[in-house]
Amino acid sequence: MQAATETQVIKQHLIDPEICIRCNTCEESCLIDAVTHDSRNYVVKADVCNGCGACIPLCPTGAIDNWRTMLSVEAYSVDDQLTWDVLPEEKELPAGAAEATVSEAGPQVQA
Repeated sequence: MQAATETQVIKQHLIDPEICIRCNTCEESCLIDAVTHDSRNYVVKADVCNGCGACIPLCPTGAIDNWRTMLSVEAYSVDDQLTWDVLPEEKELPAGAAEATVSEAGPQVQA
C-alpha cells in the first residue's frame, strides 16, 4: 500500500447513520472487511475500502451510498465515524488538489 501524501485525494465511502437500519448486510457482503460497527454505527475503514461498490446494491435503505472527496490525510477515522448522528458536509478541496492522484481508499476522482 502506498503511503498517503498531503495532496492525495480519495473518495471516502461513508454510511449514513440516519438512514442505516443496522441490518449488517454491508459488513457481511464486504469481501475485504472494510466495514465494521459498534452498538451505535456501521462505518467504513478508509484505509481498507477499495471502492468496489459490492455492498451498495445490497443495502435495503441506501445508507451506504455516500462518498466524500477529500485529502487522504483528512480521511475520517473509524473512531470519528462511530460517534456520528449525521454525516458531515463535504469539505472543500484546497486549490490544485483535484489534480492529485487518488488512493486505494475509494474510486478514482477525475480532474
